[in-house]
Amino acid sequence: MKFNIARQPLVPAFLTLVALAVVAMWKAGATGGNIPAEGALTAAGGELAVATPAELLVRLQTACPGWSRWIGGFLILFVGMSLGRLTVRYNLYSVGTCLAIPLYGAIAAGLLDKGSFLPILTAAALLTLASKNYARSFCNGYGFDALFRASFYLGLLLLLLPAALPFILLLPLAIALFRRTLRETVVALAGLLLPILAFCYLNWGCGGHFSDPCILYYQTLTSGAPLAAALAIPLRNLVVLGGVLLLDLVAVFYFLSDIYATGTKSRAIFIFYICLLALTVPAVCNPAAAPAIILLAAVPSAVLMPFLFVRIHRAFTLIVYLILLFSTVAIALLQ
Repeated sequence: MKFNIARQPLVPAFLTLVALAVVAMWKAGATGGNIPAEGALTAAGGELAVATPAELLVRLQTACPGWSRWIGGFLILFVGMSLGRLTVRYNLYSVGTCLAIPLYGAIAAGLLDKGSFLPILTAAALLTLASKNYARSFCNGYGFDALFRASFYLGLLLLLLPAALPFILLLPLAIALFRRTLRETVVALAGLLLPILAFCYLNWGCGGHFSDPCILYYQTLTSGAPLAAALAIPLRNLVVLGGVLLLDLVAVFYFLSDIYATGTKSRAIFIFYICLLALTVPAVCNPAAAPAIILLAAVPSAVLMPFLFVRIHRAFTLIVYLILLFSTVAIALLQ
């Protein structure tokens, strides 16, 4: 019996993800020293009385580079398995496959660059948790719990990474797409505002002003130049990103050409991840962004690309899959 990459079972998918996580962490090259937190919310001038979440992560990576690699590898495994479980649970492709698991590892390893990798990998994990819980809120009856947790994770993502502000549109998108009620919307807004309000309260309790984090957030969003991050993306990462986006566009074309072939819930979730991919464009182009933010595109891409792989000939699927894996390893070797 021939092995079909497009219908990859769990065990080989997980082992491939583990190997790619090792490659990604070896490529990241975490070392001690002064590592800048590019694109993250930081208070280098001492505007805040407490350290921001991004600063704490960078300090951890600087002080414990070895442990940081282990944590980064675990985050890659966590996100890959979470996305794979989501695709299987909601049967997004009408066939049983765990292909999203190794695809996330391959894309993340190809887009991850040297520097402060802990904040961006944590941001990818928060984006995954937010999107997964928004998808879970599409249910019969009320989904207060899922909506609150999804919005809370989204609020943490915005607190960690100001450039991710366009992803705030995921909240009204989920409310409209998954047909949630006004009461659920209020709960979701409370979950979104809780992280930033808690951080403001903590800063005030430690001797600062309550509004200082909001002022710093605004300054971070307006201090840079638009498109600066997009123009600063390394060529090797840009090649990987271009190939991934091309495969995403073909997958979206296949989906739109036969949009009613999937169930109602699967169709709505797939549309949600298409919009999530579209929101990565303003996230990369806004003034607060850094080149590392392109890693967030791996989250929706890992969900969208298998839709293409399960519908084309298995020979082409194998070729494209192997090219993606080998290009990731080659980029790590070149770097």
